[in-house]
Amino acid sequence: MPRYFEFDVSLRDIEPKIWRRFLLRDSATFLDLHYAIQNAGDWGNDHLFAFYPKKSSGDAIAGGDPLGGQFDGDEPAAVDVRLSSYFTARGRKCMYLYDFGDSWEVDITLKSIVESEEKFQRRLVGGARAFPMDDCGGLPGYYDCLVAVGAEKDDSYDPDELEERRGWLGDWSPESFDLEKARKEFDLPKAKEGKAK
Repeated sequence: MPRYFEFDVSLRDIEPKIWRRFLLRDSATFLDLHYAIQNAGDWGNDHLFAFYPKKSSGDAIAGGDPLGGQFDGDEPAAVDVRLSSYFTARGRKCMYLYDFGDSWEVDITLKSIVESEEKFQRRLVGGARAFPMDDCGGLPGYYDCLVAVGAEKDDSYDPDELEERRGWLGDWSPESFDLEKARKEFDLPKAKEGKAK
């Protein structure tokens, strides 16, 4: 019977919490986990990434570039490291660092290991709030976005800069998350391979 890792992922240092929960086959790699986070958060898969046991210092578990290769460093390529080699028990955690400029830190927790007669590669099962826009400028840029859309008040901003940022954001809203719509983009049956947008 197929086994699946149930992961909870949430962005660090943002409240209220931005999170997603999904299932991945236990045969998946850290590259598959990278693609799952990218798709679940509606990010563009345009930057380097790495997985670390706790913080973005020390030895990485795995890393890669947007095309699935390995970036310059000693980290194992994400495509070569199976999730099962690290996630050996419920409650095991790691940290995902995406975009070494914006430095998004995402906490990953293995919530459970489940068996199901149904066969699939991945399935989105929950979440809340919109991920920040890719390339928005990290946590300070995310705050700028909140001010631009009126979710935060800050009179120190230049109105013209806010208008420009609103135009760049389009219809992005920090509270927006539609699970059913997101599942249509995220869920993959057994026959397909995971690819970020």
